[in-house]
Amino acid sequence: MKRREFLKLTSAAGVAATLPFYPSTKLFAAHENYAGPLYLMIDAVGGWDPTSFCDPKGPPINKYTTPIGQVPNSPIRYAPPPDSFLTNTSLYTNKQFFETHFQKLLIINGINVGTVAHSDGRRTSWSGELQKTNYPSFGALVASMLAPERDIPFIANGGYTNTADLVVPVRLNSQGVSALFEIAFPNRVNPTSATSTQYFSNQVESLINTSSVARQQALLNQQRLPRIKNAISSLLGTKQLNGHLKDLAVNLSDTITNPEKPLSFFNNRKKAHELYQQGRIALATYETEVTAAAHISMRGFDTHSDHDTRHYPLLMDYLQGVDAILQEAADRGLSDRLVVIMGSDFGRTNKYNDNNFGKDHWPITSMMLIGNINQQIQGNRVIGATTSDHKALKVDRNTLAVDTNNSNPNAITLTPAHIHRALRRLAGVDQSAAAIDFAIGGEDINLF
Repeated sequence: MKRREFLKLTSAAGVAATLPFYPSTKLFAAHENYAGPLYLMIDAVGGWDPTSFCDPKGPPINKYTTPIGQVPNSPIRYAPPPDSFLTNTSLYTNKQFFETHFQKLLIINGINVGTVAHSDGRRTSWSGELQKTNYPSFGALVASMLAPERDIPFIANGGYTNTADLVVPVRLNSQGVSALFEIAFPNRVNPTSATSTQYFSNQVESLINTSSVARQQALLNQQRLPRIKNAISSLLGTKQLNGHLKDLAVNLSDTITNPEKPLSFFNNRKKAHELYQQGRIALATYETEVTAAAHISMRGFDTHSDHDTRHYPLLMDYLQGVDAILQEAADRGLSDRLVVIMGSDFGRTNKYNDNNFGKDHWPITSMMLIGNINQQIQGNRVIGATTSDHKALKVDRNTLAVDTNNSNPNAITLTPAHIHRALRRLAGVDQSAAAIDFAIGGEDINLF
């Protein structure tokens, strides 16, 4: 039985790998020579409000009276803070984010998700498929096709992380780092300390490992059915730790003792720090050659009440977390080996409701992407637009020019399917077996 087939069988049985629990399949397999980028999906779970950041709309859609901002010499515009937050210096700002990252930033506005149901919105936003339920997220598809033999090919920390049995998702966050050390260094009394005393001497540990391998081989030899024999062999492989896992544990050691960017860096805003920590772990796993894709998330965007009070600070925490992740990538020398995709379930309504000025679900949304010239995502651009009341405008399928008068017969409404068809081509997996099995309808648009 091939490893991919075994993974599909175990996944179909409802088995998932989650640290700190023991993984159910052969996570720690031989590393293949994957040289592509880290695909990092950053999910704003619950339905974000693009009119409050990348597709700004003034009153009455939003409560701000200060002018809409624009990056100098750029088409990128951004929303100012609501009036109630003008003096809140603890918050990061749209101005900081967009003026820092505009050169690599592609904004796609006016995307019609086609639904206001959370489950459907998440699926179509992150897989490109609206109607069929069991579709893999983009990260899962990429990991399964490009790097299936990496040790932890796909990290899934919340949001839409359906894998459709293509790959086993692994939850690895800051709470699981200690468990990672326990797996990588089982003979240490204090697994996180390189100077820790050991339970056994190196000689005794070697004898134990030799005996364990012999016993496992004896168990395998008792089996006569090839399918069962191969499955057991794959499961036993979880104990055969390699250097990549140890390297990862060491790489992440200071997430416990000395975070690169501590909570104080984020003005003690925990949500921003938590998102950064998720991204930092993803970067470390990629740097140590164990991961090809990661889907990380921040929850809380479903603000049916107190929208400004709850939603805007969360957006700023999200953007500050992304900013810190991008800084971390630069510090690690990974900026040119990273593709970041930012999105959410859908958008929020173009008016406040009666529930203490909340906003409800709205099918029109935006996505933001950051890459580099090697990944062919041209930055400092805005594709698509919406009307003053936040309804999608069509774009020309060839030039991407906005059809402001709704008079262009060659114009189309952008959907997540267009984005995901382009993403699959970008990653070089559009003709893969998985892409064919999980085909996305629609047409190809040259977005990147």
